[in-house]
Amino acid sequence: MIRFFITILFTLIFTVISFGENIKVIATIFPNYDFARNIGKEKAEVILLLPPGVEAHSYEPTPRDMVRITTSDILLYTGEDMEPWVHRLGGNLPSSVTVSDISQGIEKIKDDDHDHTDPHIWTDPILAMQMVDNVAAAFAESDPKNSEYYIENAKIYKNKLFKLHQKIERELSDIDKRSLVFSGHMVFGYFAKRYNLTFLTPYRSFSPDAEPTPKRMAELITTIKKRGDSYIYFEELIDPKSAKLIASETQTKILLLHGAHNLSKEEFKSGKGYIDIMEDNLKNLKRGLKNE
Repeated sequence: MIRFFITILFTLIFTVISFGENIKVIATIFPNYDFARNIGKEKAEVILLLPPGVEAHSYEPTPRDMVRITTSDILLYTGEDMEPWVHRLGGNLPSSVTVSDISQGIEKIKDDDHDHTDPHIWTDPILAMQMVDNVAAAFAESDPKNSEYYIENAKIYKNKLFKLHQKIERELSDIDKRSLVFSGHMVFGYFAKRYNLTFLTPYRSFSPDAEPTPKRMAELITTIKKRGDSYIYFEELIDPKSAKLIASETQTKILLLHGAHNLSKEEFKSGKGYIDIMEDNLKNLKRGLKNE
């Protein structure tokens, strides 16, 4: 117990010193972090709470994370379905912390049995623009003297997101094939809806605890053999065992479709951003849809 409180004390001291005078922002997952750093720039200290390489759905905050949160100005999260632990905090956070659900105003997709809501709104660049507006609003509320600065930066970044959307729309529009096999969880529902694609998956739910059923695996294998697909896609930071199994049964290759929940340590060190990830996804999508 003594060691626990010593850890909390030193973390608190480290956090206060490291933050300095800038607005203090905690982002729960990578899209929130990348949007926040593009809006705050040099006027914000933005920390990604999720350690690089850690799968987002299984994350729970550590005591050190809680110190960071309670000493911050803003906590950015993506809603109860993505980060249920934020809701469990209830009213335990100081009133000085602005807790912002940046999915506000976005209509969510529900799965077939309506037990789960799809939280992966950022995979649609147009919805990402709305998330950016919500981030900018949280910045302006917490630091009103610099509100115009944040709003202008948000405008600049939203323009980049819109250009990304136009590029994806343009480069996918002349491809006749609109269906592909994704072995990961149901991550790209919003992306598929935006760009008129169909993702075939062995999962029946958005839930991170869902497992692929043998029946759906067999159906996918049969479908791939009939269609002659060349590629199967897998999700970042998760063992692609389903993709490898399907690939071995169908003589196909596997390609990454990055859901942008989080980055690997190498990706994080390189400074990779949301737009970089989505442009890489576009390249891999074109390869799969064209059977190159």
